[in-house]
Amino acid sequence: NPWGGVEAILTHAVSSIYNIPSAHSPMMNSTSVLDLKVGIVDPRKSAEAISMTYLHCILKGLHKSPKIINDPELVFHPDLLNVSDISCLVIPDGCVGLPTLAAIEQGIPVIAVRENKNRMKNNLSELPFLPGKLFIVENYLEAVGVMQALKAGVALDTVRRPIEYTKVKLAKSKAKAKEGAKLPIDYMF
Repeated sequence: NPWGGVEAILTHAVSSIYNIPSAHSPMMNSTSVLDLKVGIVDPRKSAEAISMTYLHCILKGLHKSPKIINDPELVFHPDLLNVSDISCLVIPDGCVGLPTLAAIEQGIPVIAVRENKNRMKNNLSELPFLPGKLFIVENYLEAVGVMQALKAGVALDTVRRPIEYTKVKLAKSKAKAKEGAKLPIDYMF
């Protein structure tokens, strides 16, 4: 959607220049969208289905949007939300946008939910995620479990069944290798 890309660039420019939260919604060039037969929709999305510009979700999102802070002295104030406060990003499987790309760049774990059906067909495993930073789950209940495991510092492979075999890496100690002594190999876990 090239128009969506242009809208996003303009929205980001307005936010950057004026230091205010901004958003965009699609503008239809005719009222024919009002005659679309969308059928039965999820009640949480019903306001979008009856509007011409999907403005309801924009206003709802901007209502609680954070204030933009660019003052270097305030950026790391403990009461402000910044990137270090984000423990993970949960997205529909296949979706790639600025939040996903920012998470990749900053090493934030991403949890992709397959159950959330959409039209995007991106293969997230082809993106340059650091090892152990992309988790693909079936549903939001499983996503919550992954979030809790990450928060508690639990390695996910320890809670999946069957449990994988322990991998032992054998290596010589650097100090012993320098001496040239033929000593037993140290075990490193």
